[in-house]
Amino acid sequence: RVLVTAVGGNIGQGVIKALRAAKRPFYIVGIDMERLSAGFSLADNYYRVPPTADPGFKRELEIIARNESLEAIYVCSPTELKFFSSYKEQLEQELGLTVLVNPVDIVRIGSDKLKTANFLREVGLPSLQTVLATDEEGLDRIIRELGFPLIVKPRAGFSSRNVFVLNSREEIKAASTLIPELVVQEYLPDSSSEYTAATLSGSDGKVRASIILHRDLIQGTTYRTELVQNEHLGDQVARTVNALGAIGICNLQFRLVNEMAFVFEANPRFSGSCGIRYLYGFNEAEMAFELLRLGLDVQQPVLHPAVVLRYWNEIFISGASFQTLRDGRHKHSGTQTIID
Repeated sequence: RVLVTAVGGNIGQGVIKALRAAKRPFYIVGIDMERLSAGFSLADNYYRVPPTADPGFKRELEIIARNESLEAIYVCSPTELKFFSSYKEQLEQELGLTVLVNPVDIVRIGSDKLKTANFLREVGLPSLQTVLATDEEGLDRIIRELGFPLIVKPRAGFSSRNVFVLNSREEIKAASTLIPELVVQEYLPDSSSEYTAATLSGSDGKVRASIILHRDLIQGTTYRTELVQNEHLGDQVARTVNALGAIGICNLQFRLVNEMAFVFEANPRFSGSCGIRYLYGFNEAEMAFELLRLGLDVQQPVLHPAVVLRYWNEIFISGASFQTLRDGRHKHSGTQTIID
């Protein structure tokens, strides 16, 4: 019996897909702050809840956990990581469940692109030169050493929002005026060499299983992938995640330069590609439950060479209207429950 958060987004929906494909019969409770969440129709039961920053969220979560006899929580929104990593130990002790989220210090590194780049450099791994857009001295250096173009992105962004390839200092200044807390980063131009990797680590911080996918993006989201089975790359991925000390799921995004993986995102969380990876035989949602909740030994799964192509899908809710769904007067396929 598990809870999946943020089921209105592609990460939560991907986790649900993976759990439905698992060999274990999962009872899935979905939560989301949006009344019209499509993910509600994918869960066995669901609740509309306030955002994690709301003072009442923790109380409502505790009510849901006890009412549903939950065994684990899958944290599926980047904006929820701070809350769940901060309260992980307290929630686990009070509710007797397992919160599938990384420790708070690891979340801090992965949620901050400047800290990620600095961490990789400090542990001797390939890293991209990265400075704050407001760091005039650092910006002078990176322009002098690398020239243009440069990548400019939010220090704490996700889903490729507000990411720009810029060609002058004036453009960087303009972007900084519109968007706060930007970083300027070395640009690797070959988008055809972009990869995403996922790992599962035990409580000792050591990788137990991994998968690497070569990918194409559209608007920041993976929409075409092919399996990569490359021992050299696999070793680099494991070395990076082991150095980070992730516990549970970690997702890396990188590009190759001379067969070396230059990581530009190290996300210690479930990612939107979870709903793709289980098709290759890498069901991280089920493996994480087995390893971190049940204490079972997890081995590297046999992966199936293939290409996965994503497409849109729809949910048809017969007889519904926006208003009846917002008011809680119409049921999705699950059992309707709203806490106000």
